Amino acid sequence: MPCFLVGEGTGRCVAAAKNVPFFETSHQVGHILAALYSAGKLHLVKEKFIAFHVSGGTTDCLLCEPDEGDIIGVTELGSSLDLKAGQAVDRAGVMLGLKFPCGAELEKLAAQSTRVFKIKPVIKDGSCCLSGVENKCRDMLAKGESPQDIAAFCLQFISDTIIAMTRSALEKAGTLPLVYAGGVMSDKLIRDRITAQFPEAAFAEPAFSCDNAAGVAISGWLRTSGGEVCR
Repeated sequence: MPCFLVGEGTGRCVAAAKNVPFFETSHQVGHILAALYSAGKLHLVKEKFIAFHVSGGTTDCLLCEPDEGDIIGVTELGSSLDLKAGQAVDRAGVMLGLKFPCGAELEKLAAQSTRVFKIKPVIKDGSCCLSGVENKCRDMLAKGESPQDIAAFCLQFISDTIIAMTRSALEKAGTLPLVYAGGVMSDKLIRDRITAQFPEAAFAEPAFSCDNAAGVAISGWLRTSGGEVCR
């Protein structure tokens, strides 16, 4: 993506000036490594596992395997076919008059609701469709339903969609460790609902959910240390 070329160009300049190696990695690998580090699961870089990267720009389910070139090689098992999870959160939040970005405020609002909705995720060959969330939230608002319930519906829909994608991925790839990364995964309601279904799943700590810089640093460490996992 063009927005990442500034960092790449700066890295190349610094590497050339300091006469040190320059390593490329990806935005997704950075998030995944940050999640593994913060969850105490960095040893998984030597194994197969399934990782989710769920943010404003991605809703991806990835099969991860050891890779000599970039520590982790990723193969897409599923994605969003339309709206991304973070976009759904922000659009619902803006609809309710919340400050953008809306994740934290929407979570607080949803915590005030006691409703549990019956969700039917839209899954197509492991990928999801989330545009219905925005439409349903707008319909609920027009009918005069409370902001608390609308917020709860939005987050429950996203969590149940991720759960359905997880089950599809496990059917495709077999029983593997699960790791969840990205800003949307820092939402406690979503995390709790996923953990109830997959108790062994690992999540990035909130501080490592939104920023992949730690993961990029870990990628460099692993390459310069010959693949030895840092403690």
